[in-house]
Amino acid sequence: MGGKFNTIFDVDGNEIKNEGVYLEVIEGEKLVFTDTYTEDWKPAENPFMTAILLLEDAGDGATKYTAIARHRTAETRQQHEDMGFFEGWGTVIDQLVEYAKSLKL
Repeated sequence: MGGKFNTIFDVDGNEIKNEGVYLEVIEGEKLVFTDTYTEDWKPAENPFMTAILLLEDAGDGATKYTAIARHRTAETRQQHEDMGFFEGWGTVIDQLVEYAKSLKL
């Protein structure tokens, strides 16, 4: 399973486009995507990372969420960290928790 994705991040009023492809999708367990390729497996001009998101049943209705980012160089990894990787992905998980709570019947 795969497919193309297009996302836009709003960072302090600046839009950052992020396009790429899904490499692996296992429903409820794993999502792997990269900006290394564009649609039709065309190499991207300036790839940044591959992301691996893992979901695991932690019992008692809880889910363990692990976000892994793979970069081409140590410099790119540091750039991502300087951009707020940890805080940003923390915000994402907080937003997912709030969304999930809204789905409870």
